[in-house]
Amino acid sequence: MAMETLEQAIDRAAARSIGSNTPGCAILLARDNEVLFRKGYGMANLEKGIPVRPEDNFVIASNTKQFTCMAILMLRDRGLLDLDEPIERFFPDFPDYRKRVTVRMLMSHTSGIREYFEEGFRENEEALRTADTAALLEIAKGFGPELDFEPDTRWSYCNTAYVMLGDIVRQLTGKMFGRFLESEIFAPLGMTGTAAPDYMDQTDPRQTAGYVETAPGVFVPQPYDMLLVGYADGNISSNVDDLLKWHHYLYESGSEALVKRSTVEEMFVSHRLKDGTPTHYGMGLFLDQIEGKSRHYPGHREIWHTGGTMGFISRVSRFPEDGVTAVMLTNWEGEGLDRDGLFHSVLDELFRRLS
Repeated sequence: MAMETLEQAIDRAAARSIGSNTPGCAILLARDNEVLFRKGYGMANLEKGIPVRPEDNFVIASNTKQFTCMAILMLRDRGLLDLDEPIERFFPDFPDYRKRVTVRMLMSHTSGIREYFEEGFRENEEALRTADTAALLEIAKGFGPELDFEPDTRWSYCNTAYVMLGDIVRQLTGKMFGRFLESEIFAPLGMTGTAAPDYMDQTDPRQTAGYVETAPGVFVPQPYDMLLVGYADGNISSNVDDLLKWHHYLYESGSEALVKRSTVEEMFVSHRLKDGTPTHYGMGLFLDQIEGKSRHYPGHREIWHTGGTMGFISRVSRFPEDGVTAVMLTNWEGEGLDRDGLFHSVLDELFRRLS
């Protein structure tokens, strides 16, 4: 019996949970910039009966963070800031910790600043639904003078820090964060389908609808508000093709269209805490190794990130020694879709054929 093709294997894995009456996903696999697999599953819009196409846009949420770090590195290379300077210059009215927290600590999740999704969500959910960056920073400033921990002594994921980085971009360039990304990063790299709305009146017409599964098989479309749109911690709307272009720039091109190659390499270096402990997080990217072992795929070093917001989940991975890019974007948040299981199954099928 003939061996199952890669497409047949992925179709079989996707069919376990995704159908014509569910939200779905777009998947792309590439090796050395050759596309090996590219397909959409499920529905982009349940109400209108529109299926997912691989060129459709999804909110990539925290996969935005690597672009935020690139923006900061671009400004550093232009001499506009120092990664190790305190944030006091940019946030002079914040509590005294502004004198101890540096730009690099914001980028590396080691600032100790409190997380707005935890501290702010409970008391400010309605305000967060319409808050622009300035309003969100006021909420964050209101958390008070105490940090969760002394800066650079722990690693703790912090979206608030990335909102602050986005405002640093605005302050230094005179452009809103999203406009800077679109003109200074997306356009030069040919990412023509990618957008970064700075506010919820800037609707991306190419974007799929996002759904939260509130009960088995019950999918509720999510309102297009700031909890969905996001800030510099997660506001990019993109597609699998443009994210492959981004990976080509980062890992294969040798291009200096944005920054020097030595600057790109800084993104892939693990930040170390004050005591020298590695965090296994670079600049907007997880760096795979945990106690010397590959986190997900033994024998395949992975540089990766995930993203999640109201109705959207993303997984974007690069396997540098294999030359492999894997992207999965979904518009389904809930228990019914085993996103990690599907992603792992897809990569298992790919690596089995590449070995």
